[in-house]
Amino acid sequence: MYKENKAIIIVGAGPAGMMLAWLLVKNDIRVKVIERHPDFSREFRGEGIQESVMRHLEDLGLLSIIMSDKMGVEAEAARVFFDQKPVAVLKGMKRHSNFGIVLHQEKFLSFLHSELLKNELYESFMGHNAFSFEEKDDKITHVIARDKNKSQHRIGGDIVVITAGRGSVLRKKLNLKAHKIDTHWNILWIILPKPQNEELIPKGFRAYLNGKTLFIMYTNAEGMIQMAWSKKDEKDLKIRDFNLRKSVLLNEIPQSYRELVETGFLESSRTQFLKVECDRLEKWHHKNILFLGDAAHTMSPVAGQGINLAIRDSIVAANHFIDAFNNEALNPDELFPIIQAERLREVKIMQTFQRNFGYFMLGAPRLISKLFFFILLPILGIIGVRKKMLKMVQGGVTTVTFKHHC
Repeated sequence: MYKENKAIIIVGAGPAGMMLAWLLVKNDIRVKVIERHPDFSREFRGEGIQESVMRHLEDLGLLSIIMSDKMGVEAEAARVFFDQKPVAVLKGMKRHSNFGIVLHQEKFLSFLHSELLKNELYESFMGHNAFSFEEKDDKITHVIARDKNKSQHRIGGDIVVITAGRGSVLRKKLNLKAHKIDTHWNILWIILPKPQNEELIPKGFRAYLNGKTLFIMYTNAEGMIQMAWSKKDEKDLKIRDFNLRKSVLLNEIPQSYRELVETGFLESSRTQFLKVECDRLEKWHHKNILFLGDAAHTMSPVAGQGINLAIRDSIVAANHFIDAFNNEALNPDELFPIIQAERLREVKIMQTFQRNFGYFMLGAPRLISKLFFFILLPILGIIGVRKKMLKMVQGGVTTVTFKHHC
């Protein structure tokens, strides 16, 4: 009866929200998911899954489904070039293993959603924009959301988990204090057509640096090139005149990709400017509201940590929620600080790593960046520091294990 009379509201149907919903429903906990988009189709998502999450997906029986149903492809390596010369090849933690996988979020999240719909404990409100709360006796009782017709809906629950990513409306509404993290770039995302030249297709991820400009490339679910373009002087990313912006891009893109940009970057090409603002909430909770993933700690694109940390957040939160429901002791005041404490160390370390490594990728003077990648990084490899750093980035800082059945 305890479980039957309670529900968890999840605001945001991204990787953190849908993974949390999956784990809770599989353990007989009622979940209501609110998502402002009508479906899971988005552009320009972080899709690099590394060892820290690969093992979770395998333990949960999801990895084989992802690969067999083509919801993801193997990422053989992450390759870094400086002045178009290779300076680092990052592979898996085990000898001869791959870096990870490129997870096609739209396909994966749609799969989780369709499977969850088979369970009466799962209720979804797709196309509903959560914008406010209702409160009674110092507790949030309902989330208020508008559908596409601007009709308001009161969605009730006992716990609210916000996983709506960076810029969450509900987080802004609560005006919570956050610690700002220095970042060194903003990004213009561009979709380029699938190259005919196989050599241009990344078998994983590629990063091209020169101390002034940064390009990151990988393939999307359609086999097209998803490219992030960033500069120290970002005004070129915002040029309104398409032909002028394209001419700047052609001057800076690595030589091997110029023909692809010349023929494939059109005025109709899909693009999106992303202002990268990283922070970390001082408290990830307020009353009976908990924040996870980018809603709690916004990450930069460096080393593709956002999606990996978000999924690990959800696994830790699910462990504690399931225990609390099983013990009939759902107390946010006790539960939420424990969840934050369990995740905080890894998040702090990874945000520090992103800030420091991001500085050498684009924030430092060109000479400093060049010295780092051509001299210091090889030395760190010789003395074993780089291996330890990669183990931390790819394998996670803390031990996370899902403790229940799924």
